[in-house]
Amino acid sequence: MSEAIVMPKLGMTMTEGTIVEWYKEVGDSVNKGEPILMISSEKLNQDVEAPITGVLLTKNGEVEDELEVGATIAVIGDEGETIVTNDLQAVQSDSPAIPESSEASGNTADIANTKEKKSKGDRTFITPLAKKMAKAEDLDIDLIKGTGGNGRITKRDIQHALASRVDDTPPAPPSPTPAIAENVGEGLPPMRKAIARNMRRSLAQTAQLTLHRKANADHLIDFQKVLRKEIESSELDVKLTLTVLIARATVLALQELKKMNSLYHDGQLTEFDEVHLGIATSLKDGLLVPVIKDAHQKTIGSLAKEIKDLSEKAKNGEAGGDLLSGSTFTITNLGASGIEYFTPILNSPETGILGVGAFQDELTLTENGTVKSVKKIPFSITFDHQILDGASAAEFLTILIKYIESPYLLVL
Repeated sequence: MSEAIVMPKLGMTMTEGTIVEWYKEVGDSVNKGEPILMISSEKLNQDVEAPITGVLLTKNGEVEDELEVGATIAVIGDEGETIVTNDLQAVQSDSPAIPESSEASGNTADIANTKEKKSKGDRTFITPLAKKMAKAEDLDIDLIKGTGGNGRITKRDIQHALASRVDDTPPAPPSPTPAIAENVGEGLPPMRKAIARNMRRSLAQTAQLTLHRKANADHLIDFQKVLRKEIESSELDVKLTLTVLIARATVLALQELKKMNSLYHDGQLTEFDEVHLGIATSLKDGLLVPVIKDAHQKTIGSLAKEIKDLSEKAKNGEAGGDLLSGSTFTITNLGASGIEYFTPILNSPETGILGVGAFQDELTLTENGTVKSVKKIPFSITFDHQILDGASAAEFLTILIKYIESPYLLVL
């Protein structure tokens, strides 16, 4: 019995995925668990494996085609097996049939190179994304010649039809919520294209504002030295970085101000008691955000090990969808690049993201009148002004800095 391979959902905000590469062709034998193709989401490239052993019977998309989550990418079954086509696969047109003697009317009649209708009962193969685009633009897919496999209509065919159409109808009024244009990221590599679409979506759907503040890091650095000595004497395999201590301070601050530890998605605001902390990790061709699940339950040592492990997996391409989804708040650190303050973009649908900058040496006047050099660490908190006011975001920074400047609170 055949079984479909569907576009997986790799994160809460993922709505479609892009086919990056096919490893198998129609008619090839495949084994259960064997990679069939590679897809790209807004966060990563990932192989999709065969759910059963059999033969690849159909491919419902070509390289660079975008398919909605849940859409059938391919079907595996026994050689020669008959497949029942459904709406998520290469679909049959649900447009009303028009007799061959009739002439099409309206805008679609002006589409270039589409003068003849298909015969009644002929099957029109079209990718899910192309069908969605055609419906949105009121295109008659029976008038469009597909250039994909088996004559399948693809996104490019729809775009070509739109470019060729003479449309005398007035433009539709703008949508209250800005839509993400289909051509956002066009021409970029799959990961960069996905990042481009995600960033544009984040900016379009939120009211982002960033506040900046510095903290005295001297006590935190001293605390790190003390812990490192204890780690060395105990011969523990723990790499204690300042990022780990900042992560711990962030978790505690989020538990005190739960409004910042929230998601706004599909018109619903959800505040969390649990902290699932995303740590932005820079790659050669993009950015991934591996997630430390239940970070509020982890000790400093546990956080250190998990941050190190997840970072290595992300950089080695070993971080699957389960490690890159489910975050409630994100930290991004540009300190190694020498950047002090910056404006991080929300990892939608999260309410806040913390930017960490490079340490700065500053001179300060002590209580006894002497001048002292201190280390300052700059923080930038971007938040959704729809959810929080500036005073609440400022309160979050105040709580965070309390833990940075009194670091022994991190172990209480």
